[in-house]
Amino acid sequence: MQREYKNHGFFSFSLESRNRELSSMKFGETEINTRCVVLKVLRREISMERGGKSVFLLGIIADDTAKLRFVSREEREELVKDTVVQIENVSVKRWKGLPILYIGKETKIRVIEESIDPERYAELIKPKKRSIGEIIRCGGAFDVSVEGNIVSITEGGDKNSRTLILDDGTGAVALVLREEREEAIETRIYFGIPVKVRGNVVNVEEGYVLIAEKIEAVVEADIIDGLNSFLSRYT
Repeated sequence: MQREYKNHGFFSFSLESRNRELSSMKFGETEINTRCVVLKVLRREISMERGGKSVFLLGIIADDTAKLRFVSREEREELVKDTVVQIENVSVKRWKGLPILYIGKETKIRVIEESIDPERYAELIKPKKRSIGEIIRCGGAFDVSVEGNIVSITEGGDKNSRTLILDDGTGAVALVLREEREEAIETRIYFGIPVKVRGNVVNVEEGYVLIAEKIEAVVEADIIDGLNSFLSRYT
């Protein structure tokens, strides 16, 4: 079942809908239809080798299941922040290790609603909780929330060579902290600890890496339950 956007502002399941949820889209797929909210749009110009300029759009779309970056190689007046749009005949490509929705010349776009209320926008802008296994099947994910346990810590010669492996029972990814200011948090991370991480999961030559924008250990009251759950998967 796929989800379809209705006029009252919520997504609901529909057997007849040909629309795809953003969380189900995989790198390499083509001829996809989806209904979503435009969260952000940036207009860019690039100079051509033979003179002149080319305009393209970069942005972020969302539904109840995921957020996804998009690129359009031409201007589209329908792609306006806060609008609900129906997008048909798009493909999923890869950019900087992340799946990205590619809007081509054959793509059709129509506006369903010209705006959404602030509360709805606030919900859609939040990272979506997803499993590592699901993310890997899709070829990566943009701005997600992942919960799991640290199952491996490899210490190198310096801080930058420290390798953490995060496992949630459905899969595992390497964990990298983006900001140096997170160093104090990193020193408190140890084997088996349950953590909640927000960031992007990118596909690189070495495998999948979760680049963390934010990481937090669960509260101490939950650590014992988390460790028991973790250990039960390996004993």
